[in-house]
Amino acid sequence: MSRLVNATANVREDLVAAGLAVATFGLLVVGASVRVNGAGLACPDWPLCFGQVVPPIDVQVGFEFGHRVLAGVISLGFLGLGGLLLLRGSRAARAVWGVAAAALVAQIVLGGLTVLHLLAEWTVASHLLTGNTFCSLLLVLALLLRSERFADDRAPVTLAMRAVAAPLVVLVPLQLLLGGFVAGSHAGLVCPAFPGCGTADGAWFPTFSGLLGLQVTHRLVAWVLLGTAALTAIVARGRRPALAVFGAVLLQASIGVANVLLRLPVEVTLLHTAGAALVAWTTVWTHWDLWRAPVAASAPEGAASVAGSP
Repeated sequence: MSRLVNATANVREDLVAAGLAVATFGLLVVGASVRVNGAGLACPDWPLCFGQVVPPIDVQVGFEFGHRVLAGVISLGFLGLGGLLLLRGSRAARAVWGVAAAALVAQIVLGGLTVLHLLAEWTVASHLLTGNTFCSLLLVLALLLRSERFADDRAPVTLAMRAVAAPLVVLVPLQLLLGGFVAGSHAGLVCPAFPGCGTADGAWFPTFSGLLGLQVTHRLVAWVLLGTAALTAIVARGRRPALAVFGAVLLQASIGVANVLLRLPVEVTLLHTAGAALVAWTTVWTHWDLWRAPVAASAPEGAASVAGSP
């Protein structure tokens, strides 16, 4: 055991976790490329592909099989990180790794169900949400491991900062789930205009039923998310993570508008997937910053005695 510990002494677990997070970010975009290129069922079975470990490769099989290979490499790297944490990790780091491991298992199962259920909407949506959850947990793990290695001094925060940012934890996963359903149901252009929906009355939110209602709800949550991110950036008084989450949400909204106006080009659709993951990342970073920092005192020390003096 001591030899194994010595052999891994120079390995930086925080950098390994960060590298896995970046690789998983890329995997999310590769997964989107599988969908937009119509290759989701290029391998019609799972976990094998045409009953083979390595199938004959054409363009579409290459997309789907490449996605599976990259997922497998990331999974092996994640298991290796777990081994490092088992040898010398903190209890907190092991706990986060365990939650991420559960998310990875769920993601693998959902990936199989997506194929076996012929790209059913619920599998596409849940696969997207769980993939982003796993990616975000890797970022949390990287931040935690870095904070254990280096001093983590932060400027104090107010309770108002935390309260304003709190809805992001609900809004971002909700928007990811809605986006997955929009993609899985091919409802991306049921509202072919912006900011209106292209209906005769020009309404922004003409209905909340059917596929049109799904797209309308996705847009409504996007507006709420943008407003919440903007308010967070304002109340947080220039903290970089809060500014980053507002910038990411604004960028993602702009990509979404371009996706509609340009009629879902492949490149913009892939950018939209990357933008969603970036919003999730910056949300994690914002809450890490706000909850790791100390809460500022409501008044400076000695203020009470000064106020009470003649």
